[in-house]
Amino acid sequence: MIVNKVVEEYIRNKSQTSNDLLKEIEEFAIKNNIPIIEPEVRNFLGMLVRIKKPYKILEIGTAIGYSSIIMKMASKDSKITTIEINEENFLKAKSNIKKFGYEKDIHCILGDANEVIDLLDDNYDLIFIDAAKGQYVNFLKKTIDKLKIHGLLISDNVLFRGMVAEEKYKQKRHRKVTIVKRLDEYIDLLINDKRLSSSIVPIDDGMMITYRNI
Repeated sequence: MIVNKVVEEYIRNKSQTSNDLLKEIEEFAIKNNIPIIEPEVRNFLGMLVRIKKPYKILEIGTAIGYSSIIMKMASKDSKITTIEINEENFLKAKSNIKKFGYEKDIHCILGDANEVIDLLDDNYDLIFIDAAKGQYVNFLKKTIDKLKIHGLLISDNVLFRGMVAEEKYKQKRHRKVTIVKRLDEYIDLLINDKRLSSSIVPIDDGMMITYRNI
């Protein structure tokens, strides 16, 4: 846990949605044990998108379409490309997106992001990464040149339940060692890249906001 449990519950209680279709997706995710962004992350992501007003968005990790829908709701003119490796989730995402009437503006791609990204020719105003944590370094290397100058890169779950901050989880004896080490490397790459300015926000599982300067 990163945030005090009492504070976390307070914020989440204050962040509940009144949108019935969003509630349906949230309930489906809970029932089927599918990870989606938490209410406070949803609100924060939506706020960042409203401020940035991105036209082209790339999302790595569609799941069932929840975060794509949130970003589209926050920026009505946006065009979103989102990649999902799991076919069942991909099909559910397409169904959810259609319910909102966003199927023309949210393009879902089924496949391994490490392969799909290489096929994308666009540059993006905002990139949101929320997929396999052990692959974040690879995703960064493949997407950083596709992020426009003055663009935003948003990376979810970078603190991995706080494990990234504790040395004991980086030792060989721990079963999460590979993910923790790779996330630690990912954070270092972002912080030390002179083209970028980055900040870690201790919200939910840790979110990193990166701005491309040059």
